[in-house]
Amino acid sequence: MTDDSERPLALDAYEFLADGYAEHAPAKPFNADLERPATRSVLPDLDGLDVFDAGCGPGITTEHLVREGASVVAADVSPTMLGHARERVGTGAELLRLDLGSPLPFSDDAFDLVHASLCFDYVEDWDALFAEVARVLRPGGSVVCSMHHPFAEATRLEPENYFETQTFSEEWSGFGDPVDVPFYYRSLGGRIGPMLAAGFQLDELVEARPTERFREKDPEAYERVSREPTFLVVRGVLAG
Repeated sequence: MTDDSERPLALDAYEFLADGYAEHAPAKPFNADLERPATRSVLPDLDGLDVFDAGCGPGITTEHLVREGASVVAADVSPTMLGHARERVGTGAELLRLDLGSPLPFSDDAFDLVHASLCFDYVEDWDALFAEVARVLRPGGSVVCSMHHPFAEATRLEPENYFETQTFSEEWSGFGDPVDVPFYYRSLGGRIGPMLAAGFQLDELVEARPTERFREKDPEAYERVSREPTFLVVRGVLAG
């Protein structure tokens, strides 16, 4: 569970934008027509699976997982986000508040799948994170996670050292009043290496591409994101 003496990196930002995120993210093109289709394209058949939806936010994908027949435990660090998730999924999933930067409160071999949408970028220690993800997965289980694309971040942020994990903050204005959202930048190797070290095999790697619906909603942004990377999606399978 969270320890307020060491507040998670982006907790305050997500508490601030939670209501606007819950309102706009279901249809916002960067979410609905870029990241989510790419992430869902590498999900396995969900029927009958035990799934941990990490960083569930307002429960958009939690609802999808439940609808597809999975038994779902969903968690987020933001109480307000969890409130929206409860409104969305009701009793269809077990909802918990927890910090992904801390040990997970689950037994070994508890899940078949861990899904994580754009939330691992707020965790500093990916070696510990993926070790915990591997621990709670059954042999042959998989992790599917989306993240900021390292090439896009390196180009946009111009870190002094590409290879060094470091903290940045950017202003978001697409979910209501502007708010600075901090996150951890890391290299491509800093993203893939911890997953491999934890015993996963890299099974899928997708650079998200916008759908035609994205073009209809925001033609100008479509032209940019159809040529430049925005999100990276990886699927790792735990050796059986």
